[in-house]
Amino acid sequence: MQIFALVASLALTLAALFVLVPAVRSMLRVIRMGQPASPSRTGDPVARTVTMLKETVLHTRMLQWTWVGIMHWFVFAAFLFLSTAVVGAYVQLFDPEWAWPIVGHWYPFEWFSEFIGALSTVGIIWLIVYRQKHHPRSEGRKSRFFGSTFWQAYFVEYLALLEGAAILFIRGAEYRLADDEHATRAHFPLSSWLGEALYPAGQGANENLVYFIAFFKIALAMVWLIVIGRNLTMGIAWHRFTAWFNIWFKRESSGRTALGALKPLAVDGKAITLEDLDDLDEDAALGVGSIENFSWKGLLDFTTCTECGRCQSQCPAWNTQKPLSPKLLMKGLREHTYLKAAGLAGHTDRALIGKGDAGGESYNPEGADFVVDADVLWSCTTCGACVEQCPVDIEHVDHIVDMRRYQVLIESNFPAELNQVFKGLETRGNPWNMAASARMDWAKGLPFEVREVGKDLESLESVDWLFWVGCAGAYEDRAKKTTRAVAELLHMAGVSFGVLGNNETCTGDSARRAGNEFVYQALAQENVETFKEFKVKKVVATCAHCFNTLKNEYKEFGIELEVVHHTQLLNRLVREGRLKPVAPEPGTSTRSITYHDPCYLGRHNQVYSPPRELLSALPGASYVEMERNSERSFCCGAGGARMWMEESLGERINMNRSTEAVGTGADQIVVGCPFCRVMLSDGVTALQAKSEAREEVEVLDVAQMLLASVKAGETATEPEKAPAGAPNASATAAAAATPAAASGASGAIGTSLFDEAPAKPVPDGSLFDQPAAEPTAPAATSASLFDEPPAEAPAKPTTGGSLFDAPAPETPPAPTTTGTTSLFDETPTETTPPSSSLFDPPAPETPPAPTTTGTTSLFDETPTETTPPSSSLFDPPAPETPPAPTTTGTTSLFDETPTETTPPSSSLFDAPAAETPPAPITKGTSLFDIPADEAPEPAAEAAAKRTPSGSLFDVEEEPVARPEPEAETAPEQQEAPEKPKGLFDL
Repeated sequence: MQIFALVASLALTLAALFVLVPAVRSMLRVIRMGQPASPSRTGDPVARTVTMLKETVLHTRMLQWTWVGIMHWFVFAAFLFLSTAVVGAYVQLFDPEWAWPIVGHWYPFEWFSEFIGALSTVGIIWLIVYRQKHHPRSEGRKSRFFGSTFWQAYFVEYLALLEGAAILFIRGAEYRLADDEHATRAHFPLSSWLGEALYPAGQGANENLVYFIAFFKIALAMVWLIVIGRNLTMGIAWHRFTAWFNIWFKRESSGRTALGALKPLAVDGKAITLEDLDDLDEDAALGVGSIENFSWKGLLDFTTCTECGRCQSQCPAWNTQKPLSPKLLMKGLREHTYLKAAGLAGHTDRALIGKGDAGGESYNPEGADFVVDADVLWSCTTCGACVEQCPVDIEHVDHIVDMRRYQVLIESNFPAELNQVFKGLETRGNPWNMAASARMDWAKGLPFEVREVGKDLESLESVDWLFWVGCAGAYEDRAKKTTRAVAELLHMAGVSFGVLGNNETCTGDSARRAGNEFVYQALAQENVETFKEFKVKKVVATCAHCFNTLKNEYKEFGIELEVVHHTQLLNRLVREGRLKPVAPEPGTSTRSITYHDPCYLGRHNQVYSPPRELLSALPGASYVEMERNSERSFCCGAGGARMWMEESLGERINMNRSTEAVGTGADQIVVGCPFCRVMLSDGVTALQAKSEAREEVEVLDVAQMLLASVKAGETATEPEKAPAGAPNASATAAAAATPAAASGASGAIGTSLFDEAPAKPVPDGSLFDQPAAEPTAPAATSASLFDEPPAEAPAKPTTGGSLFDAPAPETPPAPTTTGTTSLFDETPTETTPPSSSLFDPPAPETPPAPTTTGTTSLFDETPTETTPPSSSLFDPPAPETPPAPTTTGTTSLFDETPTETTPPSSSLFDAPAAETPPAPITKGTSLFDIPADEAPEPAAEAAAKRTPSGSLFDVEEEPVARPEPEAETAPEQQEAPEKPKGLFDL
């Protein structure tokens, strides 16, 4: 037996070396095909070594999935120990009683040997059961093992099972051979029982058993090496050797993941800027257009991928039936890399990115001329979930953006929707393609002056903070409310700040993550020059994308900034007592809130606690967490420039997340990013339109919640129930209103969390004028928790009104006509003719005419009666005539509040108001608009059919006729995802 074991072990060892040595050399040759990596990859070797040991030996990243991580650590430790056991097995072929010098009979060593063998066996059995329990045959695409190579997984699992068991079996034979001094259970705590049960007491028989088991351990190891040597793409096996290097060479020497800043655009390992373009060779690749354009670290990433599927399980694109799977992308690139390096026909000339048939294979399709389908590339939201989850530090997002760079900069091949985004960024400095002169419109009507650098301030040295408004905060109507709330809170806390106003331009986040690196660099350089000119040092931003770019990427342009998110600064001010949320009055109903983690605030910058601490400081609110939160939060779908692209494949990501948020039963869904607010607001609105979400659910920013609580001296009491048969509003909040101080006035139905009190109209009055004192109205139904009490009886709702509408005088109700009002129309009192001209002469007075339809001019004066076609802007008003029907259509953002029923197609930020009796409120109205004063009229005349809104972020839907709900029947809520119940459920 000894001779057989010796000969067989030697033969297997030589065979393994014969296969393994060329395989390793081939793998190194493939990895060297890549471009040079950044020199920073080798910086700070001590910190890198510490990080590597933490992530491998301590399994810090594996333990993100607790039970899987624990069981994997047992197998990992046994593999390391088996490496020494295989060396010892060669010696035992000559001396069956051999033991390691010094530690061989040391109790801790012996106990560790036995227990790690037993735990490894338990661990691998657990992992085998886990894989079968979550097999694609039962879970389909939801399985994280979907697309993995199963024969490789089975080979590794069952070999690991035999490895762990072999430790105990050989120890049992050693127990039988040991002398009386060492043949005790103290030296063999587990294997002694196995030895007594399985092995005879004779010396010769046990020696032969030791020879056989030693040979068996050697054979397992050599078979392992032969198989992986023949399969260089077997990442589930090779990661045992390559993961150490992949972790050591990770992008950040500090140990953090490759998130936050993007990897710079590089050619031959050198970062490229706009100034370098003239010096580049004509054939220089900007980005990645072929496998050779990846850096050697990228090729090492592909080689190391274990196909564990953690990235796939968290990817928002994959979870909404899109073709992108980070795992399958790494696997496909790996297969192509090694087949191309081997010169295999069909891979040498393949393009990296191409377009295949709908529903076809997206990775290395058979017979195709490309490696990865373009839909894979453009489905990514750059949320970073894949990078956050990867236990071996693969940098998926950097690789995807590098491929996008090549498609944009070299191929000019990108989604058509990005054309207007790039144009707007290049010409006007914002993706909305709006004029810079409108950047300060958000500050109009604030009760204090917002100081602008260059006008009111010479530099930022005289104030505490630069308030970075951002493009969304300046142009997007919902985000403007967050901007105003933050400005008010900073003012109330005594924090001095300034804004750049027209000097501000986009940070370039969307351009960079869409692959347009040079547009990003141009925008960044412009902002950096502005920062240096005005001596900017400290910045607070409300947009998570702006926050990330300013904090992590602008340092590449030679400027160091202290950048905080508004939730961080506001939380600090609350903790310091400079902002004091006020407890609601006794009897006020508790509102439940849930928080959505923005990817670029959470995963990319690890800001999880400040928003939650801020929400926990709000009295009268209970907090409920979504199942997918913090590190495992689910993306809203707007990142990676997806905000500007149509989502035509699979389920909409924002709908998936909105459904989860609504499923918590929360009344308010709180966000910390304007992109998230747009996506979730649209999602909730769509769910409400399908009666899948309660009408009172609303999406707010943290700052709005805090502002309402700080102003809660006017907090409302517990809301009344809506009367039976009262219609629901499309986007209204259920909250409390103040008790009645005067009888006869009806409460506002569907008022918002942050509605201001309606004021009496004044000449040229603004939305933000201080309201005059009026008697308090009765409690409003479905009012929000933090509503400010109305200063007078609210008027009936005006559909189609604008956020900045001023209240109009009361007039008798009149029928409406259809048409399209102008952007700056004064409040119409009578019917205007169709298609009136700018410079037509005034028409003579005529009696009231029947309803007409048409389009009024942009600068029409307020008509006082029915005017003939082509009336002029500068015509004098005609004498008054009896009321005539008003036109209906799409009202403007700056229309004055009409005195009669306004047309459909209301804006997203229209003000819901009350009427008596209550009438349906048109969809598309905002939760936070301020109701305008208007005379009451019958509900039948007030109901209007909805037409598509003109806002960029409106959710366009077909009109749906809804039955009036019963008085106390709550809409059916979606069932929350089931919590894990079993040991193998994670």
